[in-house]
Parts: sequence; C-alpha cells; structure tokens
Amino acid sequence: MSEKTVAVVDQFTKHVGTVQRNGWFPIGSNPTIETASSWDSVTVLGAVTDDGESFYTWTEENLTRHHGIRLLEALKERFGEELVVFLDRASYFYARDLWEHVSGERETETVGDSSVLCVRGDDLEVWYFPPKLPELNAVEGCWDQLQEWFKYRLIPDLETLEEYIPRGAKAVSEPDIWPYLTGNDSS
Repeated sequence: MSEKTVAVVDQFTKHVGTVQRNGWFPIGSNPTIETASSWDSVTVLGAVTDDGESFYTWTEENLTRHHGIRLLEALKERFGEELVVFLDRASYFYARDLWEHVSGERETETVGDSSVLCVRGDDLEVWYFPPKLPELNAVEGCWDQLQEWFKYRLIPDLETLEEYIPRGAKAVSEPDIWPYLTGNDSS
C-alpha cells in the first residue's frame, strides 16, 4: 500500500486596485499616482502538502461546489492517487456534491477531545477544519506572504493581476503543515 499525501487547502481573493499607504514627501510637494479601483478580482486556491510541495490555481469566477470538485481532481492528479485533504467549511467545499464525488458518506470522527467531520473515499479523504479556527490552516501563512509581495505593486487591471499571481506564488515559502494540524509548535 502506498503512503498517503496530506494537503491543506485555502483560498485568497485579490482585487484589482491599490492600497492607500502613508509616506514621507518633501514639504509643499503634492505627490500623486494614478490608481484603479475595481470590483474585478481573482480568487486563488492554494494547497501545501506534508512534503512541502505546493499547488496554486486561480479563477475570476465566484467559487462554487464545482470548483471544489475540480480542485480535488487537480490535487489527485498533481500529488497522486492516495490523498488526504483538509478544507475549511466554505460553501463550495462543504457541499453535498463534493461529498458524493468523494464517497457520499459524511462522518464525524473524534480526534482528541474534538469532533471533526470527514468524508472518506477509496483513494481520497476530505477532512474539515473546525469552524472559526483559521490558525489550524498552514496556507493562511502563505496568503500573508503573498499579500506582502503585492504590498507595493500597482495592479491597474485584471490582466496585470493574473500575470502577477504566479510570480507572487513563487515568492511564498511553504510552511511545515504538521505544527498547524497538531497544535504542536516544533520550534
């Protein structure tokens, strides 16, 4: 039997436009910069495995349960057939269609003193983080790094944003997921 790969997944939305920041300028100067504000955005789905590998994909569409299913298929293709995936309870991940895609049966497991929901298939297991505990998800730290990478970049349009996402993702250092999942700080 092959060893299973464990992956944690999260999503991040980046809007076209700029972030207003204070700065130092000579007295009497009136610095200006053209900015763009827009409702246009890209949602990035990211995964980090227990081997430190990562996977990022993005879409301009609002996420649906179909995106959740396609993401699971892409993760299986990228990381192998035997896969355990940890997801949050966003509606596009926490949907009956996704459960049926995996196996159809949602279960509650006891882990330590907590109840955790999971769906087990033949070659895929999906576990759900407890609600309102983003600190358990290691990918949240990836989004912090990506947000920092975008901090001083002008994003005037959707095309520029889509060009920048893979560049920003390359600057992300993937964390060890186990301290997040177990609550044990290894440092």
